[in-house]
Amino acid sequence: MAFDPLLLRPLFPILAQSAYDHPLTYLDNAATTQKPLPVLDAIQEYYRSFNANVHRGAHFLSDRATNRFEQARDTVAKFINAPEQSHVIWTKGTTEAINVVAYGLEHILEKGDEILITSLEHHANLVPWQQLAFRTGARLRIVPLTSNGEWEPEFSHYFTDRTRIFAATQVSNAIGASTPLRTMINLAKQQGAFTLVDGAQAVAHYPVDVQALDCDFYVFSGHKMYGPTGIGVLYGKNHALEILMPYQTGGEMVRHVSYQATEFNVLPYRLEAGTPHIEGVIGLAAACDFLNIQDRLALLAWEQSLANHVYTRLLKAGGIEIYSPEKNTTLVSLSVPNIHILDLNAYLDSQGIAVRAGSHCAHPLMAQLGVAGTLRASFACYNTIEEADRFCDVLLDAIDLLNDE
Repeated sequence: MAFDPLLLRPLFPILAQSAYDHPLTYLDNAATTQKPLPVLDAIQEYYRSFNANVHRGAHFLSDRATNRFEQARDTVAKFINAPEQSHVIWTKGTTEAINVVAYGLEHILEKGDEILITSLEHHANLVPWQQLAFRTGARLRIVPLTSNGEWEPEFSHYFTDRTRIFAATQVSNAIGASTPLRTMINLAKQQGAFTLVDGAQAVAHYPVDVQALDCDFYVFSGHKMYGPTGIGVLYGKNHALEILMPYQTGGEMVRHVSYQATEFNVLPYRLEAGTPHIEGVIGLAAACDFLNIQDRLALLAWEQSLANHVYTRLLKAGGIEIYSPEKNTTLVSLSVPNIHILDLNAYLDSQGIAVRAGSHCAHPLMAQLGVAGTLRASFACYNTIEEADRFCDVLLDAIDLLNDE
């Protein structure tokens, strides 16, 4: 049976509202997804029924909160097929998770070592490595896309015996292109490098198996996969997590403290200083449960079909530069010659259509594409074909209107 997004939309009450007297069409899912009722209910249940700090209290509410908190860790571990729940570290999101790793690996780098990333990276997977290179004297190197927006047929020469860290996005937030991760991770492993995958744009769409990827670290954010803001995950292999110097110190991450010395706690707690985002953790587990009961491949196929439908319509219309792949993506990133993307965005917004216009935190990629930014429509499981068509219709109207001015 074909996937029907109308069966899921009642779980997302925010989508039923109007924007500027038009039906709200939410196509900014790559920035953040809307939250289903099970996630909202889980957060409310925490505050209504067992609000207490975790691990440190010896009373009824704290026991309930701690149990749910650690059950959530187990849920997330299973969601990404982590072998042990202790391999799941709570963070504020993808950005903090990458910074935890970048800071934590500083002590392994020497002058002349190399950190390798790709030209698709969000600033969150670029700036921490750039700053790490500045601090250590290491060299930041880039595996580039070609001028056609494709990967070079042969890129193994970028991986050298000086490569110590390889960090790459799974899917670009800016243009929706995918990275040949398995090949690149294997090349990095041949050089003995640590590998990190930014899964922020992948985890809501693709079933993720960190053991199959065989990366040392995998990071993602809850709010891009129907979960709350302010919560994210750092997955790591045991040896990789153990080698990290703690990014933050304080309570919870210690086993014993004196004025002379501190003994750090065991994993995962040694990398989780302070009171955690408890309700965020519980909400993230509810988001995993929401996705687990869906046919993930059917959802992915639907989201990709919407992006392909928009791509085909806009390509046929002509006069539009499209930077996303034609297939196997869940977003369409575009620009229109001689029309500013912010003007297009403003018109779409006036008609109740929410998209994203800008550089998408990918300045170097935009420079390579020769644009200041793009207009991006990104799709989720609750979007309909009617919304995809409405986006195309209103965008084409905007182009006609702005070309006449």
